[in-house]
Amino acid sequence: MTGIAYRPEIDGLRAIAVLAVVLYHAGFGFHAGLVGVDVFFVISGYLITSLLYREWETTGRIDLFAFYARRVRRIVPALVVVVVATVVASAFLLSPFGEIRQVAQSGAASLLFVANFFFQTHTGGYFDPSVERMPLLHVWSLGVEEQFYLLWPLGLVVVLRWWRTSIFMVVVVCGLLSLALAEALMYGNAQAAFYQMPARFWELALGGLIALRSPGVLVDGRVSAAIGVIVVFAATIFPIAHFPGIGALPAVIGAGILLHAIHGSTRLGWAGAMLRSRPMVFFGLISYSLYLWHWPLFALERATRAGQLPLQVRAAICVAAVLLAWLSFRFVERPLRRSDPATSSRKVVAGGLVVSLSLAYAVTTLGSALHRESPPQDLASRTARDMPENRDQCHFRGDESLDVFPKPDCNSIEGKPVRVVIWGDSHALAWQPFAWAIAERQGVAATSYTRDACAPVLDYDNGKRLLEARRCREFNTRVAGSIRGIDTLILAAEWPTGSIGSEFAANLEATIQRVAPRAKRIILFGQTPYLRDSVPQCIASGNLPACATTRREFDAQSEGARTLLRSIAAKYANVEFLDPVDFFCNAETCPAMKDGYGLYWDSNHVASTAARMFAKLYLVRKGRAALPHHG
Repeated sequence: MTGIAYRPEIDGLRAIAVLAVVLYHAGFGFHAGLVGVDVFFVISGYLITSLLYREWETTGRIDLFAFYARRVRRIVPALVVVVVATVVASAFLLSPFGEIRQVAQSGAASLLFVANFFFQTHTGGYFDPSVERMPLLHVWSLGVEEQFYLLWPLGLVVVLRWWRTSIFMVVVVCGLLSLALAEALMYGNAQAAFYQMPARFWELALGGLIALRSPGVLVDGRVSAAIGVIVVFAATIFPIAHFPGIGALPAVIGAGILLHAIHGSTRLGWAGAMLRSRPMVFFGLISYSLYLWHWPLFALERATRAGQLPLQVRAAICVAAVLLAWLSFRFVERPLRRSDPATSSRKVVAGGLVVSLSLAYAVTTLGSALHRESPPQDLASRTARDMPENRDQCHFRGDESLDVFPKPDCNSIEGKPVRVVIWGDSHALAWQPFAWAIAERQGVAATSYTRDACAPVLDYDNGKRLLEARRCREFNTRVAGSIRGIDTLILAAEWPTGSIGSEFAANLEATIQRVAPRAKRIILFGQTPYLRDSVPQCIASGNLPACATTRREFDAQSEGARTLLRSIAAKYANVEFLDPVDFFCNAETCPAMKDGYGLYWDSNHVASTAARMFAKLYLVRKGRAALPHHG
């Protein structure tokens, strides 16, 4: 087989990609640095297709076992070291009440190259705050690449054998179909659009298309290289809300333009000189190990510390990640990447499978052995679970359809008439125990209509993707239409902070005008504080002050919403503004705990215990006679 010539500029592009990701995770600018992963996908598609296509042109065949053996040597050794080190470190640093087992399970998924499936099903999304403490989350991208490596050579063999002259068009069509799939999933299942290889294939395919063209076709690539570098840098700095899908286009196209210049020319001007520089080539060479090491260090530090990581800690982690990456490259990657003529490709592939399967079993067994059910006295675990038990059957996710509305089995008491309703977003879900307590006092049933990021405001634009925003509006329309003969209607949400826009204020008032005649009483719940970190994390680390925010800061953030809610309530005899701030804050601070229990199950959703205690105080203050009574 004839290999492809080494181009140091590609290592320079790798350096841009990995440094963007690391600095993004470290919080050092690069606000869209995650697109470095998309740049890696384009590079992988280019290099893998180049190797396979040149082999076919040279020999008339593709040696699949030789290809897979090279992938095993390239990927498995460093991955094994990082996964084992992470699982062992987690066994010492993390809680045995679920955390260690989850890391072990994710480690097994990583070793089997299905981490993307694991994290799609075990997280609320890559950008969910809870994933900051999952030390192997980043390996989802290796799952995507390995699935591509498994299927792409087989696909190329079929196309080259039967549609050789149409290969370029076949790849174009497959890439466009993948982009269309990614866009469709963005509106229906954004998790799959992010994590799944078919929805990411178009990024890899673009690199493949460049590799299928004859090299050296550009006499002068200086303009293309400069444009490519500028576009890639801009894509890592300026985030796009609609991501991935077409939101990944700038990074992918920029990488494609740059690779096209590298593929077609040796005259790359200042861009080429920068990419070929020793620092850039160094970071490009260690990019795989650096990508593997950096996130476990950040995640384990966050998992054992409450509050934001100080700048000096983040900088130290970056330095440690570079050092570990160099050691890994020097003593693991480079020695084991070299092929041994005495070892057949089939043995290398078989050995890689045996090692991956054995270690996956070992880390899973270790995680299960170390797992413990949290005791009742473990306040951190208890607080993390202190949420409505029926949330899965009652609450709508942001991307969930309304095929079943309302959801069945969501009443507080079966067989009793529903006279109390709580309506709003996930913060309203958290206040559900308050509604249940009101209904119990009245001797009736309550139900909840709650949806992620969907405040109880008609024609509300929640700023999400088009389908999610449309479904939010449809959800609110259906809820408003279903409210009739209600004793108590409770509206709660994560109301906007700062100044309130006139459109939001007008829509909220229009909502109250519509539902006020249909309920004996309406309660508008005020805003609750947004703490600096997760309360269970602060409890576990013994650093409760790291969670607390000041009363002055909360008052400033919530003043606009509280003023609006209070003014609307004053216009209607049956509307009450209920401000819970004095329950959650004292004159100086808004703490994480009160009277021995956590106030939030994360950093901002009210814990069920707190909701019940607030309801108890509210009912005592109001008295039974003051409540609407059915019958």
